[in-house]
Amino acid sequence: MQLGPTLSHSPATASKTRRSTLYLLRDTGTSPADLRAALNARYERDYSFAVEDVMVGDAPALLCHGVIGHHRPPDWISAVHTLTGRKPPVENRTSACVLLLPVADDVFALTFGMGHLLLDQSRISPGFGFDFVLRAAQPDAIRQVTHSLMDARGRTDRSSAAQGQHIRAFPIEEYGEVVSRLVGTLSSTELTIGKHSRRTAQVAGTDALKIHLGAQPEDLLHDLRQIRAILARRSPAPEFEAIARVRPLKSGDPRRSALEARLDDLLGASADTGSLALAVPATCLDHEDAAFSYQVKVGPVRRLMPSLPGIDDILELLDGFPPGRRLEALTAGYIQMHRDEEGTDPVSAQVKAHKWIAAEIPLGSSRYFHHEGRWFEIGDQYLEGIRSEADTLLTAPAGCPLPDWTADLATEEEYNLEAAKHGYVCLDRQLIRTGLHPHGFEAADLLAEDGTLVHVKRAASSAPLSHLFAQGRISADALRYDAEARAEFVRRVRERRPGHPVGEDFTPRKVVYAISLKSGKALTTKNLFTFAQVSLLQAARALRAQGIDVSAVGIPSVDTSA
Repeated sequence: MQLGPTLSHSPATASKTRRSTLYLLRDTGTSPADLRAALNARYERDYSFAVEDVMVGDAPALLCHGVIGHHRPPDWISAVHTLTGRKPPVENRTSACVLLLPVADDVFALTFGMGHLLLDQSRISPGFGFDFVLRAAQPDAIRQVTHSLMDARGRTDRSSAAQGQHIRAFPIEEYGEVVSRLVGTLSSTELTIGKHSRRTAQVAGTDALKIHLGAQPEDLLHDLRQIRAILARRSPAPEFEAIARVRPLKSGDPRRSALEARLDDLLGASADTGSLALAVPATCLDHEDAAFSYQVKVGPVRRLMPSLPGIDDILELLDGFPPGRRLEALTAGYIQMHRDEEGTDPVSAQVKAHKWIAAEIPLGSSRYFHHEGRWFEIGDQYLEGIRSEADTLLTAPAGCPLPDWTADLATEEEYNLEAAKHGYVCLDRQLIRTGLHPHGFEAADLLAEDGTLVHVKRAASSAPLSHLFAQGRISADALRYDAEARAEFVRRVRERRPGHPVGEDFTPRKVVYAISLKSGKALTTKNLFTFAQVSLLQAARALRAQGIDVSAVGIPSVDTSA
């Protein structure tokens, strides 16, 4: 979407402002030497860019400008020559300019052309433009939202509304989605654009802020002071609070180094500390029910595991790696699912091992999460909202009594067979394959007399349970909309329990997630990994949208050896 004003200015007004791209720099002093240090030095060194001390009004600043690719032909010249025998006498020349302008203790970078390339990327303050839009845009006049799932399954959506609409009208999950870009309309402001017109102007925010700024030195300085003040004194509008609570860290964010160092330290622990867990990546969730073995490669070691590895299995493989090399070893390694016990029939790709690691790490006053190879900063209010809603799910009565998990029940299969003695139909590991689900899905582990679908999981205390919650969504969706799946489900239920009241028109009405923690602890938000809570809430909302009741209950662990 091209960024432009939402009004037609008169010539007098048009000269007052200019569409601009603005960055805020961090860890940058205001002296001439400090400003130079914020530039990418290779443009002055390799392309002879000019770097000048200048004045903007009465404010000292630094200007860097030049041309990239001077006398270099385009890369398509050889293709044209091959096709035609002619070499057009043209060359690429890309101009770039950046103005570094201190305002009080902050340093702003105003870029022109490809000027953003001239900045040391680690100096760019992440989310500056986005944070400004949250504070200065009208919540009911948003024109575009770019958002992606926190589980990094590769889906990024850009939703647009030509005339603008309320932020609540865009399809954004309250929990588990990250908004990375907003385009909207400025509310009333003291910026130059607001002083010289009664109409509104458009603003877009990511790390950069695209906005109309004063074209004259005194107006530009005034606008930068106003932007600084708005960021300092205003909180995001209440309508934006939900999307302001989760921020992904960019690849060049300097906090990543500290976080990755801490993650590397956690990977050197001899056992799970409660801050690490193994999570099935979203790209593998559809195949999890069909997996009967897992090929794990870390360093020179390849190991075939008969079930989903736990975090202790990964830590064992990392034993012996020196500090600083553990995360690197996971990034170079992989985990792959196979549909046979011998590990010869892959059902998933070789997914980098570090993408299976979920971690919660505090740094300073903030809390960060590593999930599928990405880092997220999570606000305290966001965490409180997740825990409050998850607590409601975990404490609500399920109306579905289940037997205790006694010490003699070593596997989920044994537990489900025991539950079958208490009136449930055991459907564990019975995959239903249809044209729409060729890899197969598990309808449920247990089916109650009243048609409740029960999904059972035995999990380590900190293990994410995203695959369990996804299983409930996939199953309910298939049984609701896939007639072939529904018919096969009914056939299998009647085969295992003749006389069960399940009907040909069966529709899921209730789903129960039944979880037993290996630690023996009760199932609470204190013992459930945060991203598992997010996945639970997403699953619950998706199921409830279809009119399906959802509960999550803990299965008590009982030691019968005494």
